Amino acid sequence: MSKAPKKPELKIVKKEPELTIKQRAFVNEIVRGKIGSYKEAYAKVYDVQLTAKTGKIPKWCEVEASKLVASPKIALSIKRAIERKESGLIASSLRTKNYVIEQLYNQSISADTSASKIRALELLGKSVALFSDVVETKEARTTIDIEQDIEERLISLLDQSEG
Repeated sequence: MSKAPKKPELKIVKKEPELTIKQRAFVNEIVRGKIGSYKEAYAKVYDVQLTAKTGKIPKWCEVEASKLVASPKIALSIKRAIERKESGLIASSLRTKNYVIEQLYNQSISADTSASKIRALELLGKSVALFSDVVETKEARTTIDIEQDIEERLISLLDQSEG
C-alpha cells in the first residue's frame, strides 16, 4: 500500500494593515516637503497644541515623529511616495520637452514668414546641440619630446635658483 505524498501545510498570510488616515497625512506632509521637520509634520497632522510657556511644539512630538518615521510601514510609504513624485516630475519634463519640440517642428513647416521658419529651425537645431562647436585637439608628443621639455624646465629652474 503506497502512501500519498504529504501536502505542505498552508498558512493564511494576512495583508499588512494599511496606514491610518493620520499616518497617510503625515507621509503626505513629509513628501510635499513644505514643512521643515518631522516634528512639525507630526504637530500639524496630529493637531498638537503649542506649549503655553514657549509657544513652541512640545519636545515629545519629536519622539513620536521619530517613532513614526522608524516604523517600516511609514518608511516604506515615504520612500515609495518620493519615488512616485520624482518619476512624475521626470515624466512631466519629458512631456513638456516633447511638446515644445513638436510645436517648433510644426512651426518650421507651417509658419507664415520665412523668418519664423528659420527661427523655429534654429531653436530645433539648438535643442539637439547642432550648432555647438566643440573642437578637441590632442597634441601627440613622443617620449623624447617630453624628456627634452622636462630637462629644459629643470635647467631653467636651476638657473633661476642660482641667480
